[in-house]
Amino acid sequence: MASHANPEESLGFALKTLQQTLRSRMDAALTEAGLTTPQYLVLALLEDHPGISNSELARRSAVAAPTMLRILDALAKAGYIERADRTPQLRTRGTTLTSSGRNRLAQASATVEEFENLLRGAAGADEAVIFAWLRTCTDLLTGAPAAPEPETSPAPERRR
Repeated sequence: MASHANPEESLGFALKTLQQTLRSRMDAALTEAGLTTPQYLVLALLEDHPGISNSELARRSAVAAPTMLRILDALAKAGYIERADRTPQLRTRGTTLTSSGRNRLAQASATVEEFENLLRGAAGADEAVIFAWLRTCTDLLTGAPAAPEPETSPAPERRR
């Protein structure tokens, strides 16, 4: 049985190391486009969902609402997004990309795609299984009902 205290044998530590490495490498690469990874994600979400609420942006980005507000403030200050004024009828503010934001997103997308391709290439034929496993683990940790398990091949033996 793997030890939860030994980082060399812990799935949690391996996932955390991957996440930290991916985030730092993506942040470094996105610097050329003048963005951070969370800023890129918000721009991408706004491209796909114009007018999405701040709370929904925060949920989909897996950040707290105050963190999302700081990200949105920085993007607005840079001129990449526009935030509609609140009205008495609407409790939320619709946020949309500006043309500058679309251009910045397009500039950064190739960089992010390279990382995505690297991860998909490493997953190989097991991509669907890995993706399903990651979603299941997320659901278990958040208390959501787990999705049905896909058919899988036997796990490879672990190296010691």
